[in-house]
Amino acid sequence: MLYWVATTLRNLFYDIGVFQSTSFEIPILSVGNLAVGGSGKTPLVEFLIRELKNEYHIAILSRGYGRKTSGFVWVEANLSPEKTGDEPLQIKIKYNDVAVAVCEDRVVGVQRILAENPKINLIILDDAFQHRAIKPSLQLLLSTYSNPFYLDLLLPAGRLRERISGAKRADAIIFTKCSDHYMPLTWESKTIFYSKIVYQNPIIDGHIYGFSGLADNSTFKNHLAKTYNLAGFKAYSDHFSFKQQDLDDLISLAGSATLVCTEKDWIKINHLNGKGKVKHIAIFHTVEGDSDFIPWLNKHLH
Repeated sequence: MLYWVATTLRNLFYDIGVFQSTSFEIPILSVGNLAVGGSGKTPLVEFLIRELKNEYHIAILSRGYGRKTSGFVWVEANLSPEKTGDEPLQIKIKYNDVAVAVCEDRVVGVQRILAENPKINLIILDDAFQHRAIKPSLQLLLSTYSNPFYLDLLLPAGRLRERISGAKRADAIIFTKCSDHYMPLTWESKTIFYSKIVYQNPIIDGHIYGFSGLADNSTFKNHLAKTYNLAGFKAYSDHFSFKQQDLDDLISLAGSATLVCTEKDWIKINHLNGKGKVKHIAIFHTVEGDSDFIPWLNKHLH
């Protein structure tokens, strides 16, 4: 009840204008969710980069969850996750020609981006559905298909950051991690899209030992079990910061098996001794009906 009261009052104050939301002249695209992690926001942001970077000068703005720094930081590929957060660094390494920045105050972050890189004409906010200090041009709400937000509960009973009715702020809902044989879902007459996970699997002979630090480790574990000879798996908390001792322990646990992790986890171990014994799997999202989704997206951004 306390959490319900706090989040409801906060949203009410934004709705009636007690708290102010800032608008910008260029389009701002917000990607977020109601649940705490695990909906695939970063792979979806990467999908948007691939689809839109030929038409826009894009900047990605994240708060940089888990970083040890504060304030505004331009993300560069040679920085550490401690300075930038793991997901912003992953995006920058994969798409070095795209501007990436982190700032806990998104309004300040957008202002700095536009002041220091005036050619930017589209900013994508990563994990910003609850960051109402900015009024985005377009809001995409992500929810896993297997656990749709409208069947969940508020924290701490469930995994929702705010009431289910908060989804009304979204311009479209994308149900993620769909199987090949999903059934359409509906909610409040909202525009609905669906996305699937595509794995880039390296060829590995023999047994593997998997590990990951995700909000939902089960999906990755199940994929490894279906694709490889999985000898064991260790799950860590989301955004886990791997130290040398952690990797040494994993190497010992794996024995003769090949260690396999996600790309997000690889970012945090690629500076450690023994990284050569670890392979990683990149995860991509595809949105079903791209021929419908991208034109819809461009129409609303323009």
